Amino acid sequence: MMRLRHFLLVLPLLMLSWVASAQVSFTVDAPALTALGQPFRVAFSVDAQPENGSFAGPSFADFDILAGPSVSTGHSVQFINGKQSSSYNCTYTYVLMPRESGTFTIGSASIKVEGKTYTTKPQLVEVIAENESAGGSAASSTSPETSIGKDDVLLRLKVSSTDLYKGESLRASLVLYTRVTVENIESLTMPPFDGFWSQELTFDNAPSREEYNGRVYETYKITELLLSPQESGKIVIPEAVMNVGVQVVVQDKRSYDPIFGGRQVYRISRELKSAPVTINVKEFPAGAPQSFNGAVGSFTLSSTMPEAEIEANSADQIELTLSGTGNLKFITAPRIAFPESFEVYDTKVVDNVKLTTTGTTGSITYTYPFVARSAGTFTIPRIEFSFFNPETQSYETLATEPFTLVVKDDGSGTATTTPSSSYNYGGPMRQLDRDIRFINTGKLPAKALAPFILTPLYWLVIVVMVALAIVIFVVLRKRLRERSNTVARRMRHADKIAVQRLRMAERYMRDENRHAFYEEMLRAMWGYISDKFNIPVASLTKEKIREELYRRNVAETTAEQFCEVISRSEEAQYAPSATGEMGDIYAEAVEVISKIESAVKR
Repeated sequence: MMRLRHFLLVLPLLMLSWVASAQVSFTVDAPALTALGQPFRVAFSVDAQPENGSFAGPSFADFDILAGPSVSTGHSVQFINGKQSSSYNCTYTYVLMPRESGTFTIGSASIKVEGKTYTTKPQLVEVIAENESAGGSAASSTSPETSIGKDDVLLRLKVSSTDLYKGESLRASLVLYTRVTVENIESLTMPPFDGFWSQELTFDNAPSREEYNGRVYETYKITELLLSPQESGKIVIPEAVMNVGVQVVVQDKRSYDPIFGGRQVYRISRELKSAPVTINVKEFPAGAPQSFNGAVGSFTLSSTMPEAEIEANSADQIELTLSGTGNLKFITAPRIAFPESFEVYDTKVVDNVKLTTTGTTGSITYTYPFVARSAGTFTIPRIEFSFFNPETQSYETLATEPFTLVVKDDGSGTATTTPSSSYNYGGPMRQLDRDIRFINTGKLPAKALAPFILTPLYWLVIVVMVALAIVIFVVLRKRLRERSNTVARRMRHADKIAVQRLRMAERYMRDENRHAFYEEMLRAMWGYISDKFNIPVASLTKEKIREELYRRNVAETTAEQFCEVISRSEEAQYAPSATGEMGDIYAEAVEVISKIESAVKR
């Protein structure tokens, strides 16, 4: 009993120390937009137990502090499926009053947890006068459409550079800027990136705050791509089109409510278009080295050579590793000038590259296998690799040292001997009289005169060979037919398998199991394309789905609708979502799969 009592006393301390040792998050919550004369709340929250008296708030020089900081703490322990989890939160809250209209910055706050100091990011707050338009707040106009300003919600395609060289990479981010409450994204049409090699990047979709054209916006990154121009000249990226549902609060003078003040909430749709972006792609300057093959970036070259001495007719290899950042995916293997007497095989390429916001980075290893057929001393000239460095705007050449290789006779009598030379392209051949028996010009033995053809053994061999060929043919044909039937059956029943998964998702929706619903929806959508077009799920991306659907004459709107269902499911999987929204996504998924089936069958 005493042990149990001690355990119960120590348990909260253990849980608090575990929470503190985990990743600490210190955040600030403040409105992006407020009205002059209207108090507002600023809260600083930390998810670990801080040191006493370590919190230091900002000065709030542009505001009057009406109250604060008030401190509230919370600690909870949960047991789910036999697993224990706990959480801790401490919040410092201020109530502020703006002194004048304009854009102001709330400075950073700091706090200490286990001796380590954490700070928040500065936050922009825009204070507007009462007669200014504040999209999404109550306005004097009774029309929901006119209560939102033209610039209260925007769509921008932001690029990291508009002036670059062919093969250089840029980052393109589609960002939603809003000063109103955006309920959902109804549709999205991405621009075609003609003239670019494009690849989707992973990105942080957490909202942030940004000042643009003198106004403060909440920003949400919709997608981010890495673009590499494949042609020079001016390339125009057309506009992206997005339809969003916006929540609007307006003053209704005809129906005054003593509690809500006669305010009515409406939902309207807005079509947003990003401005076209022009990218100036420059051609490479003149004077490129002979070993330049279009590589752009910054690289290093390392090599692994064979032993200095090897035996004739033995296999060996040269290994080159190219590391750095640039257009690694488009680089061809450097050329090695092997001696003509060497038997050279196909180059093996192993890449270890990944996409980042600055481009493709990592390494590529090229392996050149060969067999030295001649004995002698050979020199392999230096191996050169040239690239264009955009930072220095010049060509750079990397090279290995020349390598001397001594090939010794292996004693088999099959190797040719060549004089020592940097380029041994042949030499005198030795006559070998022991490999092939010379023709006997004398009288043949009696046994040799007896013909083998038409003997019983001859016919037995023929029958066995024919029977064996028939068996092999039947077995191979059966296996090919089974494999073909399996793939065809899988493609034919792709819609039925998708329907089964959608029914399972519908059951999760009725049970209000949101996470399981979106998981099953994603499994149904990705699995449908995988089964329908016989593409492994691991090889699928949204861009790949669009390409496959376009290639099969599926309408562009249908392809975009299919990818939109996937995007909405991914976004909502871990975000709060209503049952009604789950129903919309489910109905849209059923509709778009039916459209694809109809288009593909035509």
